[in-house]
Amino acid sequence: MIRSIRVTLIVWAALFCGAASAQQTAPAASPPPTAGSASDVVVLRVSGEPVTERQVMEAMEQIAGQQRLTADQQKKRGDLLYQDAVENLITIVLLKSQARLQNVTIDKLTADQQMQEFSRQFTTPEDFQKALAKQGVTEAELRKNIEESMSMQTVLDLAVRDVPAATEEAMKKFYDDNPSKFAMPERVRASHILLLANSKQTPEQKADIQKKLEGIRAEITAGTLPFADAAKKYSEDPTTASKGGDLGFILRGRMVKAFEDAAFAAGPGTLTPVVESPLGFHLIRVEEKLPAGKASYEEAKPALQRYLDQVNKQTAAEKYVSGLKEKATIETFMTAEEFLKRHPMK
Repeated sequence: MIRSIRVTLIVWAALFCGAASAQQTAPAASPPPTAGSASDVVVLRVSGEPVTERQVMEAMEQIAGQQRLTADQQKKRGDLLYQDAVENLITIVLLKSQARLQNVTIDKLTADQQMQEFSRQFTTPEDFQKALAKQGVTEAELRKNIEESMSMQTVLDLAVRDVPAATEEAMKKFYDDNPSKFAMPERVRASHILLLANSKQTPEQKADIQKKLEGIRAEITAGTLPFADAAKKYSEDPTTASKGGDLGFILRGRMVKAFEDAAFAAGPGTLTPVVESPLGFHLIRVEEKLPAGKASYEEAKPALQRYLDQVNKQTAAEKYVSGLKEKATIETFMTAEEFLKRHPMK
């Protein structure tokens, strides 16, 4: 799905910002004008649809937390916020109009799932309700906003559905032209057998689990039980057991330290000692070991395909929205200078 074009409605984004504020510090920058002084004065019309001063203010507040400006841009921050907000609101009006013209409908179950996903951003149901109350929004209004955002996203997805996949030539050129993007840390290809254990178990219970895995290791070492068969039979990792314990490539710095230290210390084709992690006890077999360097084209190709396909669709989406704007009648009744005089930056 194409996500880079801003189509999320203001109240939805504002609530997400509220959920995140408890976990991160807001960027040190001058805030936009406060929405409390805004009015329903019409700033512009998009094909007859009014966009008010209040909507522009709310959009500026949303965008302010996302902007990362240079020193020179900071001097023009008010103008940039205003222009971004206006462009965002024009895009929203046009995409909502297209959703109506195309009779886009949102599946109830999909909307339910999105609503649940949104509410889970908050620690408790009470926090969710407080956030809604703070924004002066009911659950019904929030759901409507979510459904409208999803319908606009559907319009974009339909607009780019026929964009062709990135060609082999384009992928190879991007790979050759951007070597720094394909740097890879040291990595090993490994498989493991996991026997689960947790902090609630007694030392004696954990010792029994470790002893069991030591016995499995002995059978593998003696050649009476192939590692892959042992993983399928004994491993309690539901993701890898059916694949013979295969973890694929593990990058240095991505795993629990005890597991990683053991895996990178072992040579290709060897077993590690039994290793304890917060999940339990592991037996690791290292299949291949590669030094830090540049990922091969074949290694990079799947991610490269996804990236270039997304870039191509984003470009097509931007072109589609630009086409809508060219066809629309946009009447402007207030310049950035006039707006900022009415609502000066603090």
